[in-house]
Amino acid sequence: MNALGGPCLLATALLALGCAHAARHEHAATKPIGLFIDEDRIQRSGGATAWEVLKREAPVLTYRENRYGQPARFERRGRASILLDNPPMVFVDGVRMSDFKVLDELPVSVLRDIWVLSGIDGTTYYGTDAVSGVILVRTKQGPSQ
Repeated sequence: MNALGGPCLLATALLALGCAHAARHEHAATKPIGLFIDEDRIQRSGGATAWEVLKREAPVLTYRENRYGQPARFERRGRASILLDNPPMVFVDGVRMSDFKVLDELPVSVLRDIWVLSGIDGTTYYGTDAVSGVILVRTKQGPSQ
């Protein structure tokens, strides 16, 4: 019994440890990563569009506008490359946008929340194209998940 009890006890302990380890990671995965801007914070920002909200609430990014006040350049602080222009990837309701200027066309009234992921988090979840970060915008009309 002693010879069999030892390995069985060890296996039971490892199984319990593995379950506890998995539970910690599931809990950690549900926490927001990066900068999270919820609906209340969006309203308090005073911005009229997603672009204006980001300008006021996400200082980790650099925003440049043309002389007419329209978005012209968008990048994270500290360039990823001297030669390349790498704006953050922008997703609206899970769909990748080809141009970040769509943020200036999204009124605050339709926004649910905005997540700003760093370059490290962006590349972890969205691949090497996200080296400059990722902007995730969820609207009230879009999918809830």
